[in-house]
Amino acid sequence: MKRVISLILVAATLFMLCSCTMTDSSAQLTMGIFDSVVNLDPLYATGDGERIVATNCFEGLLRFDSKGKIDLGGATAYSVSKDNLVYTFRLNPSAVWHVSKSTQTILEEVGITEFDNTITAEDYVFGIKRFIETGYADLNAIKGAKEYSADNTAEIGVAAIDEYTLQITLAYKDPDFLYKLATLPVYPCEQSFLDALNNIYYSNPSTLLCNGPYYVEEVLETETILKRNPDYTGKVQIQNKSILLYITGKRNAMESRFTEGKYDIYLTPSTSRISGNTTSYTSIDATWGLAFNCSTSVGSIAELRSILLSTIDYSKIELPAFATGKADRIIPNNYTVGDASYSDFSPAKLSYAKNAKVAQANLEVLLKRTGKEAYTIELSIPAPLETSMSAIIENWQALFEDKILFDTRIFDVEDVDKILAEGNYDLAILPLSPVYKTAFGMLDAVSGAPCNYKDKKMTALRSQLKTSNEENAALCGRMEKHLVDNGVFVPLFFSSNDLYLGDGVKGVYLANGGSMIYLHSGSKPEAK
Repeated sequence: MKRVISLILVAATLFMLCSCTMTDSSAQLTMGIFDSVVNLDPLYATGDGERIVATNCFEGLLRFDSKGKIDLGGATAYSVSKDNLVYTFRLNPSAVWHVSKSTQTILEEVGITEFDNTITAEDYVFGIKRFIETGYADLNAIKGAKEYSADNTAEIGVAAIDEYTLQITLAYKDPDFLYKLATLPVYPCEQSFLDALNNIYYSNPSTLLCNGPYYVEEVLETETILKRNPDYTGKVQIQNKSILLYITGKRNAMESRFTEGKYDIYLTPSTSRISGNTTSYTSIDATWGLAFNCSTSVGSIAELRSILLSTIDYSKIELPAFATGKADRIIPNNYTVGDASYSDFSPAKLSYAKNAKVAQANLEVLLKRTGKEAYTIELSIPAPLETSMSAIIENWQALFEDKILFDTRIFDVEDVDKILAEGNYDLAILPLSPVYKTAFGMLDAVSGAPCNYKDKKMTALRSQLKTSNEENAALCGRMEKHLVDNGVFVPLFFSSNDLYLGDGVKGVYLANGGSMIYLHSGSKPEAK
């Protein structure tokens, strides 16, 4: 049934809803963030602040729960066809857009006196199409998506079966598809509202239609205020009247203000840690390891890669301050498929002493075949691991003498993105960090920086993956072992983003390695 509301009556309606649902004693939650909130369009959210606004004020088909698992959002149920190509979603029939007082004024100014605030399947169709029109390739598995991004009159596999049923058809299997729907800003979008507002759409809080647990009340230069959405009917437990985001622009200022008790929450990058009476919630952000750049003339030699990476002395590795622990595998333990674990293969269990004689003999064969006297390796090392890497190099020099030489460069951890972008290394200790924090995403990440690895066998194995099921666990283990056997990447340790919570703050979580930040289930008891 359509919910057409008269804008003349909206103010009274919202007042009654607010007075009924927002009278409890939940406290305001405050968070220190580095980035300013400039763009309110979730489609273009980049920094932490903009992502917090997007994930708390908008809700797509799926989201993540407090354990980082895929959960229902705007969809109340979904099914997947046997061939993993057709996804059908049942939508929440009570979901509506929140129309704020200032939004009413905007609508009246553009000549809209009645507005249907029901969220239907057509809103999701338009939202997904709008995402694809931007040219992002993330949802290219959808049938006709690539053609639609070039010509929005082309047919696409996204359809409203009825008012509350959405169907998405893929052209090929994408094991990460559900994860992408939970991760990407593919939120519903009301087309008539967008068309009426034209170029001022999403430019300020008055031009927003929010369907998440919160809505944007105000955006200032140094702070952004989110208020609890009285019209929200989803399953998220909302415990705070409001969320206040403080923008500092200086990380050391955020840290000091948190320790002084001015912030309830503080999100810090993995390269720094703070102490004190705090709780740290972490989420695996990257697997750091010895990575060959397979696109260089030296890095492309598979035999040389295997010789070096099979003779690492793991006992010499000292974890840097920002490590959350040693990595005994490429895929972090929480990147499982369903309830299944991956194979028990562990690169860290390799014995360099056992491999030494074989590696020495293989190097002699390689040098003779290529007519070289020695290989020079361009090696890049983050400063905190200089000591560990020196010990590893000493071991290699003892094994191979002057037949393998190293031209070493030390870089600051803060410059890791620059090192990855430049690619001026044959071998480096760098992070493997996928766009999507899944096992499939991690294995796919080697095809770009830091490894730039292209291989037919990996492609063949990848094609066998289905949408999340337990059969994929063993298959991912085989892909992981293939990478290590071919000397592409050997894991050393994990790192993470840290979410520091002040005393008494509970229920706040960080999901998906920092790209999805949920605050809506957090609460802070009132001071006594």
